[in-house]
Amino acid sequence: MLRKPFNFLEKHFVFEATAAIILTIFVITARPAKSTVLALSDENSLAAFDPSFSDIPANNGILFWTVDDVNQLFQNWFWYRVGSEGRENSINTLNLIDLDQSQPADNQLSVTYAGIGFEIALNFTLNGGAQGSGISSLFENITIKNTGSNQLDFHFFNYTDFDLTENGEQDTTKIGSSIATQWDNLTFATEVIDPTASYYHLSPFSNILDALEDDVPTTLANFSGLLAGDNAYAFQWDFTLEPEQSFSINIHKSIAPIKSVPEPTMTLGLIAFSGLMLIRDKLRQLCR
Repeated sequence: MLRKPFNFLEKHFVFEATAAIILTIFVITARPAKSTVLALSDENSLAAFDPSFSDIPANNGILFWTVDDVNQLFQNWFWYRVGSEGRENSINTLNLIDLDQSQPADNQLSVTYAGIGFEIALNFTLNGGAQGSGISSLFENITIKNTGSNQLDFHFFNYTDFDLTENGEQDTTKIGSSIATQWDNLTFATEVIDPTASYYHLSPFSNILDALEDDVPTTLANFSGLLAGDNAYAFQWDFTLEPEQSFSINIHKSIAPIKSVPEPTMTLGLIAFSGLMLIRDKLRQLCR
């Protein structure tokens, strides 16, 4: 069983905002440090992403997301499996074939990995709010393309572990096939996905991560919660890709002060994916 080596992150960042690829140097209490990561920054928000592979599962992908200097995220990353047998693998075990942070703003990043007969392209955009607002959004677009000549039976997993206000022990979480919500006394996090997941699951840390890292195929069990404490959740998409066919997933994660969001029981009806930008603008207005 995996364990979290600490209750909250303590990091120090040094980065050059104008660089095409931002070199971030950080010190992590009790967690083995990585030498370099890529930083996404905008307004009151900063996130770190390491494109390389670590044999420590909790050290892969997006490693933190601070909003007004408070970290809200322990990990967010993706796993895959081709076929109905065998284990899942973190997508950064694949070959890194493209990495680009040369967009006009430091809040955007794209990375592409290639396997045998397929490619997985990720595009991240971090949209921070005004200083002191407590608001931030992370947009993720994933495109999986069959580059080979054979049909692919593909299984893709989006794993998220929020630790709101730097302490996941105080959180409560609920998930469904297209939305997950998590909150504590101060902060509310929402994740909305499109298309709807084939399966989903919520579980205490580190049950899902253990399942994704073992040697047998995983199918999430559709436990939705409510669940209190230090939890993590995942969405799973199962689909078939014909040669040259692509499958795209859009994910919107948002952070806001608890006072500026609707009651959790109302969230699913209010946050349709087609209205995400309108909801974000409304949240900004409420916090002015």
